[in-house]
Amino acid sequence: MKNMKRYFESTMLVLFSLLAFTACSEDQGTTSGGDGQPAVSIYTFKVLPPLNADNDVNVRIAANNQSTEAYLLAQKTSEKEAAGMSDAALADYVVANGTKITLEPDQHTGGKTTDYVVTGLLGVNTITVVTVNGSQKSKPVSVEFEGLIWNDIVEGTYTASANKNPISIFTSQLGGTDVATTLQQLETDKTQYRFKDLYGKGYHLQFFTLDLTGEDEDGEYTFFRIPQQTTPLTFRDYGNVGVRDVGYWQGDDAFVTENGFESGMYADHSCFIMIQYFVSAGNVGYGKDFFTPNE
Repeated sequence: MKNMKRYFESTMLVLFSLLAFTACSEDQGTTSGGDGQPAVSIYTFKVLPPLNADNDVNVRIAANNQSTEAYLLAQKTSEKEAAGMSDAALADYVVANGTKITLEPDQHTGGKTTDYVVTGLLGVNTITVVTVNGSQKSKPVSVEFEGLIWNDIVEGTYTASANKNPISIFTSQLGGTDVATTLQQLETDKTQYRFKDLYGKGYHLQFFTLDLTGEDEDGEYTFFRIPQQTTPLTFRDYGNVGVRDVGYWQGDDAFVTENGFESGMYADHSCFIMIQYFVSAGNVGYGKDFFTPNE
């Protein structure tokens, strides 16, 4: 393991909040009432672990009361655009090739609704939904979803060593302070990295590199930042533990870029990770963790 100094200290911080999910929508047609034709709107919601939010998405289908069933098709956006279908042709294609989905009555709108999770999407995809009533088909509605592609760089061991509180959290909930993980890089943005499933399935530690380098007794390294993110780990009765670097904690980038609280990656992809662990009530601990690639 690289010869690193370890820093141990504790302090307090302000309350934080984190959204459980985000949503977006594409709205076409009427979702309730006595319309003579089937019509549908669709909304997408971010999924939570153990589902994979990078490649899975929850689609909410909201149809009017003239819709008896729905059909959903996910396809590469490039393929959909190349086909250049009219709305009528696309509706026929989705019904013929899509997944049939049962709609349930919606007591709030008088229409019909259901949720359907689309999984394993890679690259830019278009999800299209059509509802039907006998031979009648709704106008197709679509929404795009980009499935992120993370490429493996190297397998290795992440060692939690910030201070006694994070160590106890890792030991009690992950079985020890040394956790096997894989360093991955985002295909579409080479500055974006993550330690895959570090805190459990679907809970990664993500970070991004800066155009800034430093050097110590172990060689030259590239600075990186750790934005605020949540984990499934808990601390006493304070709820879930969040992580971030000291610059985000203090609201001052200079802590990371100038004042010695940086995280760094060496040419062999070994890393030292200056990270803070916190809960809603305050600081849990901060200091240097480490990633050591397998030889």
